[in-house]
Amino acid sequence: MTFERAHIGYFIAFMIIGAILGSALGTLLAGMFPSLSVINKNLTGPIGFSLEIISFSIRLNLSAVIGLVAGIIVFRKI
Repeated sequence: MTFERAHIGYFIAFMIIGAILGSALGTLLAGMFPSLSVINKNLTGPIGFSLEIISFSIRLNLSAVIGLVAGIIVFRKI
Protein backbone atom coordinates (compact mmCIF):
# COMPACT_ATOMS: atom_id res chain seq x y z
CA MET A 1 0.00 0.00 0.00
CA THR A 2 1.05 3.57 -0.40
CA PHE A 3 0.67 6.51 1.92
CA GLU A 4 -2.54 7.99 0.57
CA ARG A 5 -5.35 9.65 2.47
CA ALA A 6 -7.54 6.59 1.95
CA HIS A 7 -4.99 4.31 3.61
CA ILE A 8 -4.21 6.35 6.73
CA GLY A 9 -6.56 4.22 8.85
CA TYR A 10 -4.81 1.03 7.78
CA PHE A 11 -1.42 2.62 8.47
CA ILE A 12 -2.42 3.61 12.01
CA ALA A 13 -3.89 0.14 12.61
CA PHE A 14 -0.66 -1.55 11.48
CA MET A 15 1.35 0.72 13.78
CA ILE A 16 -0.85 0.05 16.81
CA ILE A 17 -1.06 -3.70 16.23
CA GLY A 18 2.71 -3.85 15.65
CA ALA A 19 3.40 -1.99 18.90
CA ILE A 20 1.04 -4.22 20.89
CA LEU A 21 2.45 -7.43 19.42
CA GLY A 22 6.02 -6.20 19.88
CA SER A 23 5.37 -5.38 23.52
CA ALA A 24 3.70 -8.74 24.12
CA LEU A 25 6.54 -10.61 22.41
CA GLY A 26 9.09 -8.62 24.41
CA THR A 27 7.34 -9.52 27.66
CA LEU A 28 7.27 -13.18 26.65
CA LEU A 29 10.96 -13.20 25.74
CA ALA A 30 11.92 -11.39 28.94
CA GLY A 31 9.99 -13.99 30.94
CA MET A 32 11.72 -16.86 29.18
CA PHE A 33 15.19 -15.30 29.12
CA PRO A 34 15.77 -12.96 32.10
CA SER A 35 18.87 -11.49 30.46
CA LEU A 36 16.56 -9.89 27.84
CA SER A 37 14.68 -7.88 30.46
CA VAL A 38 16.35 -4.72 29.14
CA ILE A 39 13.94 -4.70 26.16
CA ASN A 40 11.05 -4.10 28.57
CA LYS A 41 12.66 -1.14 30.32
CA ASN A 42 10.45 1.94 29.90
CA LEU A 43 11.81 4.62 27.58
CA THR A 44 9.24 7.20 28.67
CA GLY A 45 7.11 7.85 31.69
CA PRO A 46 3.38 7.26 31.41
CA ILE A 47 1.92 9.37 28.61
CA GLY A 48 -1.83 9.78 28.76
CA PHE A 49 -4.78 11.39 30.43
CA SER A 50 -7.03 10.77 33.37
CA LEU A 51 -10.69 11.70 33.66
CA GLU A 52 -12.91 11.04 36.62
CA ILE A 53 -14.45 7.97 34.98
CA ILE A 54 -11.64 6.59 32.82
CA SER A 55 -7.88 6.86 32.58
CA PHE A 56 -5.53 5.98 29.73
CA SER A 57 -1.75 5.85 29.65
CA ILE A 58 0.97 4.51 27.39
CA ARG A 59 4.54 3.61 28.26
CA LEU A 60 6.96 3.03 25.42
CA ASN A 61 9.64 0.38 25.67
CA LEU A 62 12.19 -0.95 23.21
CA SER A 63 10.14 -3.98 22.19
CA ALA A 64 7.09 -1.79 21.43
CA VAL A 65 9.20 0.51 19.27
CA ILE A 66 10.63 -2.48 17.37
CA GLY A 67 7.08 -3.80 16.85
CA LEU A 68 5.94 -0.37 15.67
CA VAL A 69 8.74 -0.25 13.09
CA ALA A 70 7.93 -3.82 12.01
CA GLY A 71 4.27 -2.79 11.54
CA ILE A 72 5.37 0.09 9.30
CA ILE A 73 7.59 -2.22 7.27
CA VAL A 74 4.78 -4.76 6.83
CA PHE A 75 2.43 -1.95 5.75
CA ARG A 76 4.95 -0.80 3.15
CA LYS A 77 5.33 -4.35 1.78
CA ILE A 78 1.58 -4.90 1.32
